[in-house]
Amino acid sequence: MLVILEVEDVELDVCAQKHGLWFDAQELGQLFDKFGVPEDLQDLENRLETLPHTGARRRCPRCRGHMRHVRAPDTPESLILDQCPQGHGLWFDRGELEALLVCLLQESDEELRMLRDYLGHVAAPAEEQARERAAEEAGEEELA
Repeated sequence: MLVILEVEDVELDVCAQKHGLWFDAQELGQLFDKFGVPEDLQDLENRLETLPHTGARRRCPRCRGHMRHVRAPDTPESLILDQCPQGHGLWFDRGELEALLVCLLQESDEELRMLRDYLGHVAAPAEEQARERAAEEAGEEELA
């Protein structure tokens, strides 16, 4: 289930179970524009490379069709995103947006810091997720 959060005129569709983020078509570009990300990155959605299908495919939250696996230019092979072939949007598993931003922007870039502040907890890196899961599990064990 997705929960829609609107912050400063940009909608974020966040998985209620903290599994990831959905950006409707062109919303990622709007977010990048809002925070002054260089123009050549603002049209990233139009420059994604379609990958051969491997494994299970996620369904688009808008049309329920199977999404295709894509990769952004200049990113690691392991950073695979899901895009609706009908153009409805782009899904980021938890931590993937942070990983993408780190690949595309320099650690010293003000835009990266502002995006991290804006996205906060919803775009947490995989390492942070693992720590959170371990803490949650430890808390559950204490209650048992």
